[in-house]
Amino acid sequence: MKLKAVIIEDELPLLRELVETFSWRSVNCEVCGTASSVEEARRVISETRPDIIITDIKLPDGDGLSLLEEMPHRAAIIITGYSQIEFAQKALRVGAADFILKPLDDEELRQAVQRAVIKASEGHPLHGVSGKTSNALVHDALLFIQKQFHKDVSLLEAAEHLEITEGHLASIFKKETGKTFVQVLTEHRMTVAATLLKDPRKRISDVAEACGYNDSTYFSKVFRRTVGMSPRRYREQE
Repeated sequence: MKLKAVIIEDELPLLRELVETFSWRSVNCEVCGTASSVEEARRVISETRPDIIITDIKLPDGDGLSLLEEMPHRAAIIITGYSQIEFAQKALRVGAADFILKPLDDEELRQAVQRAVIKASEGHPLHGVSGKTSNALVHDALLFIQKQFHKDVSLLEAAEHLEITEGHLASIFKKETGKTFVQVLTEHRMTVAATLLKDPRKRISDVAEACGYNDSTYFSKVFRRTVGMSPRRYREQE
């Protein structure tokens, strides 16, 4: 049984790209409808009852977050531009959705859709997917990172949130992702930091704090080690 997805995007070339170039079949999904406005989306969602909603934040007659709060779905992905990144992060912190940034990266899109499929499959079993498989637990751990990265979080806190042992989470996380929890947490923080640094109005100390670092000097060291240059140099070259 395939999961159903609805895509809501007012940029028609991007909408066409999402529908036509992504291999929905490979993740056991099908696009059952599209829309380019909130009004149209309400109608399409009511008619098709999708498992997954993929929506831009900014739409001609409203916003995607309000739509997600209003319409039923099992999982959601928010598409957002750089200028809306903090809005998207806020949405994640309250559990609204996963998010991907424009311009869309094929691999990031694939990973986001896979996470959405796993989430939508909980309580709606598919072959090879169940609510508490290792894959599902790691998916939940990844969502925990996305929602809590701005805080001083740890593997232990993630394990307690998932109601499993720290050792079990460490083991399945490494097996499923090929990386440790801390490595993925750091990479996510640095990805967000790189985006925030594009805004010249933000001080480096503000970016550090937004990414969970109280010590901006330590943040700069981690950024240099991960990205290959200091935050200041990264900003200058942008």
